[in-house]
Amino acid sequence: MKLATRRCLALTTLIVLTSLPASAQEKTRYEKRWFYAQYNLLVDQSADEVVALLRRAGKAGYNGMVLADYKLNILERLPKRYFKNIDRVQKAAAAAGIEVIPTVCPIGYSAGILAHDPNLAEGVPVKDAPFVVKQGEAVLVPDPKARFRNGTLEEVKGDRFVGFGFQDNPGKSSFVDRMITHSGKASCRMQDFHHHPVGNCRLSQKVKVRAFACYRFSAWLKTQDVKPTGNLRLLALGAAEGPNVLSFFDDPIQPTQGWTKIQIVFNSLANTEITLMAGIWNGKSGTFWLDDLQLEELSLVNVLRRAGCPLTVTSEDGVTYVEGKDFLTVKDSKLGNDPWSGEFKFNHPGARIQLTKGSRIKTGQRLRVGWYHPILTHSYQVMCCLTEPKVYDVMRDQIQRVNKLLKPRTFFLSHDEIRVANWCQACQDKKQTPGQLLAENVRQCVRIIQAVNPKAEMVVWSDMFDPHHNAVDRYYLVNGSIKNSWEGLPKRVMIANWNGGKAAASAKWFADRGHQQIIAGYYDGDLENFRHWHAMTKNTPHMRGFLYTTWQHRYDHLEAYGKAMAGK
Repeated sequence: MKLATRRCLALTTLIVLTSLPASAQEKTRYEKRWFYAQYNLLVDQSADEVVALLRRAGKAGYNGMVLADYKLNILERLPKRYFKNIDRVQKAAAAAGIEVIPTVCPIGYSAGILAHDPNLAEGVPVKDAPFVVKQGEAVLVPDPKARFRNGTLEEVKGDRFVGFGFQDNPGKSSFVDRMITHSGKASCRMQDFHHHPVGNCRLSQKVKVRAFACYRFSAWLKTQDVKPTGNLRLLALGAAEGPNVLSFFDDPIQPTQGWTKIQIVFNSLANTEITLMAGIWNGKSGTFWLDDLQLEELSLVNVLRRAGCPLTVTSEDGVTYVEGKDFLTVKDSKLGNDPWSGEFKFNHPGARIQLTKGSRIKTGQRLRVGWYHPILTHSYQVMCCLTEPKVYDVMRDQIQRVNKLLKPRTFFLSHDEIRVANWCQACQDKKQTPGQLLAENVRQCVRIIQAVNPKAEMVVWSDMFDPHHNAVDRYYLVNGSIKNSWEGLPKRVMIANWNGGKAAASAKWFADRGHQQIIAGYYDGDLENFRHWHAMTKNTPHMRGFLYTTWQHRYDHLEAYGKAMAGK
């Protein structure tokens, strides 16, 4: 969760400060001294590690552990072993004088909600896709114009590949390779990235597409000692009003690997022409090969079935056909269950539209079909809908179970990096901005916790309520502005502020709105991160604590941060 984004943010914003003078150190005492523990406590070894961490943290002066365990979302499914491990952890926490603070309300990274019903994913629309009836089934008619020219990379002129609008440094960084190919007689080899001012090496091509259609862009990739692999990707860009980057998913790539198919799935949104790119941005070293680039239009893969994501099947002259009467129930059996519940992939065939015996639809007839599908962003992240009532039913049940199990004094709301929102019919019918939808969402989450545990404190990540961070006009694939989301946050909700890049402005913003705050720092760096935050927020009122936040289970600085929090 939050891995790549936060690591990059932390690394780029650390300010190396000199040691704090004694007078400042005296003010470095934080009431809440917490650490973040993201573990699967169904695994006995993980429980052992958390127990050991609690003992270390207690000796180092910590008094809170934020427990981020996905299993807290599915407590009703777990065997007795899990609850034995939870009991061990609670007893170790009590012995160490450490409060256990569970994470709830996974709004952003929503697998914990979608495991209960994958149809609750936020859906992006496919509109009026052309289908034709063949042998009792309606099948997609792909647009012949939506194709990748010379995807096999066989047409070349010297070291240039025909059909591509641009190619970085042909003959210097990008080459025709006739020795190493995935298929055919040629591939594209990319190396020596220093020939570009910032290390980019890419192929790019403009392609005609249908607006609001679902596409898969794929390529075969081979790598050798590539650094950094996180910057090697496929990308889809649009030009119409709205989000201009259409894809944010990155397949995990190894520095050295054999031929592997990588892919992105995206919706064209309002665009009728897009730019597809393949290559590396800010490359440092190594060599990689690309071959067999392909664009495919997808039919009903991960089709969402809920009232807020209607499936429509109509004739070309406007007759609406009825599911169950004219065609059988449409369902994707792998929706949100690949490879396990709450997770999505797009590498399987889509659902089918099969005619009933008494259907009004005839063989050879052309149809227009509309549906909704989820979008994957970084690391298989899928967002839930902000407005569907069942989302709140699921969270209410989760919070009740967590409250009964842990009896927490504090709940940590997981609203964070909400990258897709306000596309489905349920959201559109509200006629509100994404910011307004999110404001109402967090209000409801707070009400649920208050009803379950009236005395509990609440904390939420800062980014989606911070105009200096992600609560802005254009954010990923959010359909509209997230500004004013903060209007839904009661003052009693504490802010876990991780905006290291604009720490002073962000901290002042929340303080001026009456919120108490806890700094969410460290991010797998070193003690300089603490010094940075302390300097930036030393004059901010109501800074109640510091959260040692690691995404890599790096606790090697746990004791040093404990001393710094205590002003030692």
